[in-house]
Amino acid sequence: MTCLKCQHTSVKKFGRYGRHRIQRYRCTRCSATFSDCGPKVGNHLLSVDEIARIVSLLVEGMSIRAISRITGTDQNTIMSLLLTVGAKCRRLFHERVRGVRPRHIQMDELWCFVHCKQKHNVTGDPERGDAYTWIALDAKSKLAVSYWVGKRDLLSAYELITDYSQRVVGRHQITTDGLRSYLDAIESAFGADIDYAMLIKLYASSQEETRYSQAECIGCERKVITGNPDPDHISTSYVERANLSVRMHLRRFTRLTNGFSKNLSHLKAAVDLYIAWYNFARPHLTLRVTPAMEAGLTDHIWTIEELIG
Repeated sequence: MTCLKCQHTSVKKFGRYGRHRIQRYRCTRCSATFSDCGPKVGNHLLSVDEIARIVSLLVEGMSIRAISRITGTDQNTIMSLLLTVGAKCRRLFHERVRGVRPRHIQMDELWCFVHCKQKHNVTGDPERGDAYTWIALDAKSKLAVSYWVGKRDLLSAYELITDYSQRVVGRHQITTDGLRSYLDAIESAFGADIDYAMLIKLYASSQEETRYSQAECIGCERKVITGNPDPDHISTSYVERANLSVRMHLRRFTRLTNGFSKNLSHLKAAVDLYIAWYNFARPHLTLRVTPAMEAGLTDHIWTIEELIG
């Protein structure tokens, strides 16, 4: 047996690990510990089938503790696995979602929070408080062309639009809500080479406080910003429906529970995993294929094993 860290050949048995009783060794030179079976995904000793099962439960709305009870896997292992798989899915998205030719794109922001809500973030930690998942969705293929996790500010708008502009080709139409941060970001990335409109929702003024929902929507104002957008496609309905899917499939987005994200890195990893799974492995009910297949990015429905491979 050779040490995996310093390649020294003098090692001694150290004990056994996990429910499968995997033999552990300690190097006599550098004191590093390792097992006699190589890692399967990242540095995790779980089999690919076990990891695929855990990932499937994660993207189907189950909490970390529930997955731990069902699979017998430690919570810390599941959270560490989420970071590993999230990084793989982010690389997959970065490499595969390129050269998209959309016609009508809808953009929106989905709210959640990390550790605590913004008003309780007394330390001012930028990685705590409100967090928004920005999504750019193709209305035809339902493909998530780009996404970003951050604050609801100009910097996040620039990050989303800059990343989005590198993944699409050709002139097309973009519709956003009335957030002003989009204006400078889209102007900087596309200039006049885009058809851009805003859909501004109008809400009834009410004296009653609405804690968990907005006031009644009484109308929408369509505002043309750049180019000649088609009035019939000035809409954010599809991306708002996609926001519902995110809340249904990621436990940490469920309101009024204690399943919220405790740190920003795990929130980003969960979104990375979901977007890759949504694009490549989840058949759309209306399309009957995955969004990536409809957009011409792949020719088959991916398995969980392909996502984490």
